[in-house]
Amino acid sequence: MKKHLAKLMGAVLIMSAFTGCAPSAPAETEGNITQVKPATLIIGSTSEPRTLNPYLFPSRQDAIVTNMVFDNFVQPDENGEIEGSLVKDYSISEDNLVYTFNLHEGVKWHDGETFDGDDVVATFEMMANPNYTGGVSRVSDIVGVEEYAAAILEGEPDPSISGITLSDDKMSLEVTLQEPSAAFLPGLYVSILPEHKIAEFDIAKLDEEIFNSKPVGTGPYKLDNWEVGTQITVTKNPEYFKGEPSIDNIIVKFGDMVALTTQLEVGDIDLLEVDKDGYATFDGNPDFAIQTYPTSSVNYVGFRTGAGRAEDTRDYRAVYEVEIRQALAYAIDEAKLVDAAYGISGYVHDSIFPKGSLGDSQNDTQYTQDLEKAKSLIESKGYTMGGDGFYEKDGQVLEVELMYAESSTQIAEILKEQWSKVGVDATIKMLDFGALIDELTRKSDKDGNLAINGTNYDETTLATDACFDAYLLGFAQESDPNEYAQYFTNDDSWNFYHYHNPEVEVLFADQAKAVDQTERKAILNEISEHLSHDLPWYTYGGVNEIVVTRSDLSGYTPDARGYTMDAHEWKLGE
Repeated sequence: MKKHLAKLMGAVLIMSAFTGCAPSAPAETEGNITQVKPATLIIGSTSEPRTLNPYLFPSRQDAIVTNMVFDNFVQPDENGEIEGSLVKDYSISEDNLVYTFNLHEGVKWHDGETFDGDDVVATFEMMANPNYTGGVSRVSDIVGVEEYAAAILEGEPDPSISGITLSDDKMSLEVTLQEPSAAFLPGLYVSILPEHKIAEFDIAKLDEEIFNSKPVGTGPYKLDNWEVGTQITVTKNPEYFKGEPSIDNIIVKFGDMVALTTQLEVGDIDLLEVDKDGYATFDGNPDFAIQTYPTSSVNYVGFRTGAGRAEDTRDYRAVYEVEIRQALAYAIDEAKLVDAAYGISGYVHDSIFPKGSLGDSQNDTQYTQDLEKAKSLIESKGYTMGGDGFYEKDGQVLEVELMYAESSTQIAEILKEQWSKVGVDATIKMLDFGALIDELTRKSDKDGNLAINGTNYDETTLATDACFDAYLLGFAQESDPNEYAQYFTNDDSWNFYHYHNPEVEVLFADQAKAVDQTERKAILNEISEHLSHDLPWYTYGGVNEIVVTRSDLSGYTPDARGYTMDAHEWKLGE
């Protein structure tokens, strides 16, 4: 209904050259009452969210919607400095142990309930709950968190975290840390959920909650409808505490890039993140505006570095050998790869940390293409070239399966070709983005029983246990390099590489405590250098995002935080 209304508005408003949406304007008059049609904007997206709960392995695709539905506790500004969001202001004690957060008053949840400190405490307690396995845990530095988790496991009624004190009016929180932490404040760049909804959750089965598809937030837009496989519609929150949005409805419509680009050209959608071909399509067209913005992200190939617990992860894989992973890196022409895939928006980059960030090291292992070195590394592991042009050992061809989502198709095809030049038989496997994340975050218990419906497994010993050789993804640092720790340390949710390096674990712990930024940078650089040698990730580049919008969309200023962060400030027809 809303979709068809949006198109009809474009036909009626002959002053607009677009049919996908239109500014508010008179539609018809009954007596002396003028009926005004709502302003609707349609965003195109090549991937559908997996969930609208920001505490379930959040992804960039999910955030297109969740950034409009929820507010963050604190968040980085456009320059990366931490500022309040639901927090009005904050202060830190001289010893860097006590944080005091004052909350905005008059904030309402979408269901009419009043926001206060109980919601913040409940959200923090959810992250500290030992049954929570959603991949977002930012409260481990707080005094009393370990005791709280133990009390939950022992079945104590209504335990609390001793390091969190709530004022009598519930609008101020005092949080005490166990020791100074450089990562604590940036780590609170998280959404806050309503206490009255969290109280209904079975935390151990959070992925089954109805809230995941019918969220309640405090953000500028409320979920109206999710037509699975087609689109998500959000409607404006007229009581939004930062100001009522101008645009009444925003629709996120799913499709492939070719179809969505065509729809943008003819006006059926109004905003689309495009690739290099899309840039060429719209460059110079006065009916559209092109915004290019940097992201705090890297694009990489992820490798599984060791065996797992489930039966299908126990067998030997060639990628378990660091020499094989390095050989695959030396086989790659990074410049060709980045230019072919990203064109004007791409750049070669080696560090796991974003370009120019605190952790970006100049001393990482450089994998400039060297086919002979790649072959030498393969042969050092006992492989010999077979008659079909692929290396073999013990009668087995050197094979690597590469998983990827549709948006990475060109990268996958180039890697397959380049790896074949050094005798590696690569198979590429495209998955829906959500299915790819599900594959990577699959879990098993200590006996290898998979946590899937219809099976018996021990919930208390679940850990990520993915079955793959390699995959393609990008990673966007949200606010702090400590976000990487969960991938490369002993984390039950995110270390799906089975990567273990005791030195790296110690370094990640050290950098989190290093309040002095010079000291912290040196530690992060050392981490980057270890990982560039070990290659659980092979970083090949970064990309500046390109978004094309209709030319009369104003107030739109995308940045590294995501392009819907400021949706409440957008205006149409100005």
